Parts: sequence; structure tokens; C-alpha cells
Amino acid sequence: MKKFYLCKLCLIVFGALLAVQSVSAGNWNKSKGEPKGSGVLINDDFEQQRLNLYDYTHIKKKSVEYIKENQNTFVRLTTTIGQLSHFNRGSKHIKDRIELGTPHDFLSESWVDIDGKTFWYGFDVKMPPGKSLINGDEITISQLKTIEKDTKKQQCHPGMPFRINYRNQNRTWIAVTNGYNRKLRKIEYKDGFLTQNWTNFKVGYHFSKKKGWVEVIKDGKQIFYYSGNTLFDEYPKCKPVSDLQTFVRIGVYRSVPNKDTKDDSLDFDNYIVCKSDFDACPFKSNVAK
Repeated sequence: MKKFYLCKLCLIVFGALLAVQSVSAGNWNKSKGEPKGSGVLINDDFEQQRLNLYDYTHIKKKSVEYIKENQNTFVRLTTTIGQLSHFNRGSKHIKDRIELGTPHDFLSESWVDIDGKTFWYGFDVKMPPGKSLINGDEITISQLKTIEKDTKKQQCHPGMPFRINYRNQNRTWIAVTNGYNRKLRKIEYKDGFLTQNWTNFKVGYHFSKKKGWVEVIKDGKQIFYYSGNTLFDEYPKCKPVSDLQTFVRIGVYRSVPNKDTKDDSLDFDNYIVCKSDFDACPFKSNVAK
């Protein structure tokens, strides 16, 4: 009887250790038992290879490179023609991608989950050495995306509620877009938006029909602010029947001019996603203060 009790106690202790190890390794997916609570949802400085933190559908492992430089490890994401192109509605050469984003059921299953909630996220990004221009037409380096589908499994929102689109030659822009594909606020930026030195972004998004807001801070300075409706659950020709999926993503989501376009890469570090106010999110950055 005493031996049985000890064995049972060992099993309980062993199970608890496994649970702690799972969380510390970054297994935060709701499907593995983690609730959609407040606080830090993703925190990755890329010192360890933890791709299990992210939605696997937008990752191509061979295009993810961990690089150590000056005692710091970061990730280089590379996209090529046709990569993950099965998401495209048209030709596979129109868009390609590699993105690190929250898992599909991590932030929401319905609008109730996010209505009135605030999310902050941050990341460092730079051009690889020797690069000053991109080969594609544009790269969405960050986005907040909501997906609802109709009976034909077509996405209702025509784009993304929020995005940062990087382009060459003074054409970079940031926008908030509603379910009717109307840009409620869009600002364009001059050259030098990204360089071969680290640039830090912090993005805040508060979901609300009347009191919503979106803020973008670049290297400590506010460069974008919008207030108004940020909960876009109305569409002109689509009646959703699916659960709501909400994603926060960083990466290289690219539009290209033709099938001969060369690869594009960007370097990322210190990616964090929080369901909290700004002060409660423990941001880190390679950018000198």
C-alpha cells in the first residue's frame, strides 16, 4: 500500500513538472489548455527556436533563419515566389508570405471575446546587410487581421483592419480599414522608414464600435493614431457563419510584379503580444534609448 502511494505521488509530481515545462517552452495555444486571459500572450526574443508559439499555417521552416550577431540572436524571414500561395484568390505569383502570428483560436472565437479589450504588441525590424530596397511591390510587415467566413467559406473582411505596408520610394503607409474596404485613416511616410539598423514598433489596438483606437509608436515617437470604430463586424455582401479568428502577425507578406521577382528578407527581434494596457506589456528592444 505504501509503495502504491509513493508511485501515485511520483506520477502527480511528474505530471506537474511536464505542465510547467510545456508553458515555459511556449506552448500557449488554447487547444493545449491555455485560456484566453489577460497579460503576455507571446514573448519571443528568438534566443531559442520556438516556432510552436505561432500559427503554423503561415510558416515555412526552411525560410526561417536564426542569426547570432554581437551576442544577440534574431530571426531572418525570407519569402520567395509562390511561397504559401495557396492562400491567394488569384494567381500564385500575386502574393507570397512568411509570417509569425498568433494561433487561429488564441485571441477570439466571437466578437464578445475582444469587444472592449486592448491589445499591445511590439517588435524590432531591419533590412538585412547590404539591402536598402525591396524586390517586391510592397511588404506588409505587420497586420491585425480578423477572419469570418460565409457558407461558401469566403472571407468576409476584404483585407485587414490594420496594417503597416512597406514600399520603396516614399510610398510606405499605415491604415485602418473597415469591413466595406474603406480606409478610415491612412498615412504615408517618406524614405528611411526601414534601414539596416534596428527600428522598433509598438502597436496598440482597442476594439470598440464607438470608443476604439489604434496607435503606432516608432522608436519612441507616435507616428499614427486613429479613434472611432475598430470593431468591423459588418460587410456589404457577406453573412458570416463561422467563428471569429483574430490574428496579430509580423513578417514578410508580399505583393510582386511578376513571377521572376527575386526573394525578399527582413530581420525581426523582440516580438511580444499582450492583452493589456501599454504599461503592463514588458516591451524589449535593440534600439538604443
